[in-house]
Amino acid sequence: MNKQWRIRLAVFLIAIGIPLAFFLYWKYRLDRAPSEADQVPVLWPVPDFRIAYSESDTLSASDLRGKVVVADFIFTHCGSICPQLSMTMRQIQESFRKDDRVVLISFTIDPERDSFPVLRDYAMRYGALPGKWFFLRADTSVIWPLAAEGFRVPVVYTPEGGLGFEFTHTNRLVLIDAEGRIRGFYNGLEKESVDQLYNDLGRLLIGMRL
Repeated sequence: MNKQWRIRLAVFLIAIGIPLAFFLYWKYRLDRAPSEADQVPVLWPVPDFRIAYSESDTLSASDLRGKVVVADFIFTHCGSICPQLSMTMRQIQESFRKDDRVVLISFTIDPERDSFPVLRDYAMRYGALPGKWFFLRADTSVIWPLAAEGFRVPVVYTPEGGLGFEFTHTNRLVLIDAEGRIRGFYNGLEKESVDQLYNDLGRLLIGMRL
């Protein structure tokens, strides 16, 4: 091979090699880049539960697998933060109204007064869609430990607070992924925190297989 052909071959290899090197480099970077869902921290799994949302129907943690869930803890006679939390939940419901992958659940921490008829009236007041937003009711021996130990948001009974203020409970909304893992807590009373919930929820949806 003469000198001229060697030069041509070298130029050809450089012309092919540089783009190929860049392609392989960026493919490596993309393969190693975190997915949208990976950007949301994984905290801990939600413990298994099966709780009624009507006189004859129940919902379990396993029933929610494959769904992205937003959960909160409220009581219908609440005179403080619950109405605002429920309004925030309603806004989330409307934002994802047509997305069957998103489900909302509200646990009542006052089952003695929050009968199923009372919960149905409350759900109607906030425009809850059947099959989209569930209101769950169980004995305090179930709900309070679930809140404190499973979600790590304790409920404190404070009767001295007066009517509508008998409970001290969390103002946080809980984001749960399709694998039943808690991914974040968000102050349902603050716009910036709720905006972050929207962002993280969107990331989890992007990470789900369609």
